[in-house]
Amino acid sequence: MSKKKTYAQRAVGLASPVLPAPVAKVIGTRWGSRLFILLVPFLLATGVLTISWNNGIPSVNFDRARAMIVGQQVGQRVESEARRAAQEYNSQQQQGATSQQPAYEQQPQSWQPAPQQPYQPQYQPQPQQQYQGYQQPPPQQQATQPFGPRAYR
Repeated sequence: MSKKKTYAQRAVGLASPVLPAPVAKVIGTRWGSRLFILLVPFLLATGVLTISWNNGIPSVNFDRARAMIVGQQVGQRVESEARRAAQEYNSQQQQGATSQQPAYEQQPQSWQPAPQQPYQPQYQPQPQQQYQGYQQPPPQQQATQPFGPRAYR
């Protein structure tokens, strides 16, 4: 019993006949196809993978030197973001140690409450009418123009 193929597996299945058998088998799986769909455009955009055409036949080239450079850049970026997040977290923890309120509940030092004003209603209530029993509504006027399917003959 096999599971239904995902759209990513179907899309990757179009490219699998030109790929080596072990690669086609790996990218034919659910996670392999998703990874392939996300990773290949990234590698093409960064220049790690290049596609060249020779007599109408595509050939894929993998640039190892470019892959090393891109890997270092991504590693540095992840490391700097992790450092920034850790510094932000530590500064929030230090602020939390001086104040018991969470940062989102803390008010700026210059904040002052608005002065209280007495409530002024915007409308005056209408005096209630005394119930006089059921009254029939006034008769509706008859339409002056005919309507319906016969009116337009």
